[in-house]
Amino acid sequence: MSAGSDGSGARIDMDLYSRQIGTFGMETMGKLIQMKVLISGLRGLGAEVAKNLILAGPAAVALHDDGLVEMSDLGSNFYLAEADVGKKTRAQASLEQLAQLNPHVQVSVCSGTVTSEVLAGFSVAVFSGASQSELIRCNELCRARSPPVGFIAADSWGLACSAFVDFGDSFTVRDKDGEEPRSAIVAGVTQENPGAVHTHHERRHGFQDGDWVTFREVQGMTQLNDSAPRQIKVTGPYSFTIEDTTGYSAYVREGLVSQVKVPQSMKFNSYKQAMVQPTPEGGSELAVPDLAKFGRSEQLHLAVQAVQQFREQNGHLPPVRDASAAATCVKLAQEINEARKKQEGALSVEEVEIDVVTKVALFARCMICPMAAFLGGVVAQEVVKFTGKYTPLHQCLYFDMFELAPAELPSDWQPSGSRYDDQVAILGKAFQERIGSLQIFLVGAGALGCEYLKCLAMTGACCGPTGKVTVTDMDRIEPSNLNRQFLFRQSDVGQPKSVTAARAAQAMNGSLKVEAMEVRVGNDTEDTFDDAFWGGLDAVVNALDNIQARLYVDSRCVWFAKPLLESGTLGTKANVQVVLPHLTQSYGDSQDPPEESIPLCTLKHFPHAIEHTIEWSRDFFEQLFVESPREVNSFLADPTTYLAKIPSEGTGTSQLAKMSSIRRMLDQRTGPFDMCVKFGVLEFQDKFHDSIAQLLHTFPLDHKTSEGALFWSGPKRPPAPIKFDPADTAHLDFVVAAANLYAANLGIPPCRDRAEIAKAASAVEIVTFTPKEVKFKVDDKDTTTEGCVDDDEKARRVIKEMADLGKQLASSKPLDPAEFEKDDDTNFHVAFIAAAANLRARNYKIPEADFHKVKMTAGKIIPAVATTTAMVTGLVGCELLKVVTLASRKVEDFKNAFVNLALPLWVMSEPLPPLKTTSKDYDPIIMGPVRAKPEGFTSWAKIEVNRGDITLKDFVDYLTNEVGVEVMIMSAGNACLYNAYLPAHKKRLAQKVTELWEQVTKQKLSPKKTYLTIEVSASDADDGVDVQIPTIKFQFK
Repeated sequence: MSAGSDGSGARIDMDLYSRQIGTFGMETMGKLIQMKVLISGLRGLGAEVAKNLILAGPAAVALHDDGLVEMSDLGSNFYLAEADVGKKTRAQASLEQLAQLNPHVQVSVCSGTVTSEVLAGFSVAVFSGASQSELIRCNELCRARSPPVGFIAADSWGLACSAFVDFGDSFTVRDKDGEEPRSAIVAGVTQENPGAVHTHHERRHGFQDGDWVTFREVQGMTQLNDSAPRQIKVTGPYSFTIEDTTGYSAYVREGLVSQVKVPQSMKFNSYKQAMVQPTPEGGSELAVPDLAKFGRSEQLHLAVQAVQQFREQNGHLPPVRDASAAATCVKLAQEINEARKKQEGALSVEEVEIDVVTKVALFARCMICPMAAFLGGVVAQEVVKFTGKYTPLHQCLYFDMFELAPAELPSDWQPSGSRYDDQVAILGKAFQERIGSLQIFLVGAGALGCEYLKCLAMTGACCGPTGKVTVTDMDRIEPSNLNRQFLFRQSDVGQPKSVTAARAAQAMNGSLKVEAMEVRVGNDTEDTFDDAFWGGLDAVVNALDNIQARLYVDSRCVWFAKPLLESGTLGTKANVQVVLPHLTQSYGDSQDPPEESIPLCTLKHFPHAIEHTIEWSRDFFEQLFVESPREVNSFLADPTTYLAKIPSEGTGTSQLAKMSSIRRMLDQRTGPFDMCVKFGVLEFQDKFHDSIAQLLHTFPLDHKTSEGALFWSGPKRPPAPIKFDPADTAHLDFVVAAANLYAANLGIPPCRDRAEIAKAASAVEIVTFTPKEVKFKVDDKDTTTEGCVDDDEKARRVIKEMADLGKQLASSKPLDPAEFEKDDDTNFHVAFIAAAANLRARNYKIPEADFHKVKMTAGKIIPAVATTTAMVTGLVGCELLKVVTLASRKVEDFKNAFVNLALPLWVMSEPLPPLKTTSKDYDPIIMGPVRAKPEGFTSWAKIEVNRGDITLKDFVDYLTNEVGVEVMIMSAGNACLYNAYLPAHKKRLAQKVTELWEQVTKQKLSPKKTYLTIEVSASDADDGVDVQIPTIKFQFK
């Protein structure tokens, strides 16, 4: 186990929490591991909060629920068993498995009444399932403590849910959104009131109104440098204003401006105050999670209070589907609203919506897994916010999925003593049986996949006699997975994810039918996931972390017209996309723009951000310890062929470097470790001193461009060489890592003794740098050939010498190239990249990065937390229940979502309709008109040709006669079957299409294959206008 410190001395398990730290940061993690949390109420919602929070890693979690387990609890609390019913309290029954989630968290049971003494020592207390009077009492106890205990009340009311947060009268938020602070290069500052700052046009500054910034390295207007943060007003993508600068010195050049996270204070009202006015003074209006339901939150606020008042009057919540009790709740809501209208500053509505109150009342006792998962993720994240990271909910959230409720009362809703009773009460027994018979394909068994399997087990999906979920994932369990992939334990590390997750989900509900596979989903596995497989599915759920796989699964769902539920997370952000056949866009219809790439010249010579130096160092690692030993192995395998190719690869300078590296590694294979230390020192000298000195020799600090402007300005930061000093920790970090990685390549035993390495490094003789005549590209448009002018001849000479060496070493043992592994902090991989990145940052006076930031960036690690995962899978679970009755539903019933729990923000919206292909009078690519046949077809459309195994001519004639197009080009995937413009292709017309496919692709058709997917470029048979038609399904058997 690798451990890090948060700065306070507390130790953090870096292996376990690495992805979470990528989201929260080390400071927040350090505060979180010292928190103690009370969770009162352990039905499904409480279990979700506890699970998510324990995974996050506070010091302790106490479970409080003295109610005995009931059979219906098993439909949402995944850690209860039938053997617990009527015998154990929910807290006792949940304890063992919750405690197993994280060995670093002390999990205990707390019983009896919650008193001030019980609350002592807790940071936050979370209550669910409590009465209104109990919530008021506990909230007052929390507020009375010194310091105040954070208070959260949350409840799920069947198809609605509510949450309330109170962090006291004065709570400090250190970082409102968790985003990386932005920075920009200053291009100019005016002397006026207010002063206008203009930034370099290389990229938008990305600041927002109200942000706080600091300046450094400004020349001329030095009053801006290193002063207190100042607030800005954005005036454009490359400009903003600051204070009055009329009295400042005139701006001359340069400067960097960086965003600063300034702590903000928030005031919270008590629960009792929020009953009257849920939006505190200075707070925003109630959140509107669903854009189609403006005003719904206010209605739900009154509905929940009415239901709670019913409870106060009767000692229990309204019975399930009790029309009389619901009518009483409606009356109570109306009375509360009328009273509030007369109360100054109170929230009221023009008219209470009877339907909203009725639905809350009818299902107030019901707890279904998707709603519990959604709110459990939200609430657990609110607990984390007590650390001061992110903006807490201020103060109420109301949310509903009333679209799930059947339009008419099911006749079979009555309880039967089943674990599904709560869900049956809402949806009916016949609906439940349909859920049980679902055939679902779950692609991925990581964090999302684990949550989806739990959701299926809890809702009874795929649990009937004919139901089944097929889950596939090629990955094995790693230690870092345990922080959010909650079906796995330490003992499972190294085991297949899909098999382990399936076994754990079946332990939650023995009726769940699962087939676990370790097969990649793609073109190469279509014999496994064949037409019969896809055709037999009811729905597909993606739980993937890469775009290529998502696009492939999406294309299969479009082809077979299957519903697809797509979701993804990035730290505290998440999205849901519902893909419905012929009704909505597919995932492939809309994609995110590609990530911005860093220009090559910026990486090689002109970095100005730490991300640039990290990427450079990642490439440096690859070049030294992966590519170089591979080149040696290629040379040893066949010296003659290898050397014959070298003159045609790159410049003389790059050829010489490659040959020199091969020769050096071969010469040093049997050397002592001191020789590896020498390698590290000389690499340091080359990269952080000599190369920089050479760049400054070519472009001195006063060098000017052809336009007369200073070369070193704007994004081109002038570097400074670094002289090697073994006493400097950063210098030694680099040499220690480089020497050990080089030794591993050569098969030399490692050395971790820093003192010994420092001693050896001190003895290395460094040759004084002598500048050469070298050419550099100044930007990516520069056509200059980089390198030293006299290296071509040297390269030719060395190639001849290497030929003789190759003959002598023909039978030598190959070297051992490194394989980059980001999650092993002892292998020197990330250590080398971190040392190199920070040394290069020193060259260019760029602020350095900590080890974890380098690890996240170089390893391309996606930040991930359990809270976001649980929340988004709850939303998808609701959509899956809607898919069961897709045939009778409108597209408006379904919800796409974007969520950012850091802000917090929820945006639910109706899925967009599919993109249509339409005729155009002028297409810029074809440079003429294009006609769509049929007009307005979408990606869901296809032309089916079921004529058997016919010839290409018969196929082409069929398209002419039946579709009205003349085929110009016909292709299947990447294979061009026919091109009418090529005379040689005329003879192909006599061949069968299947025979032609096998000939062109050089593959045999699978016996399972019954059709080919054909794309055609064609023109209208009548007037020759270019035509676009849907994909063709050529059914040959």
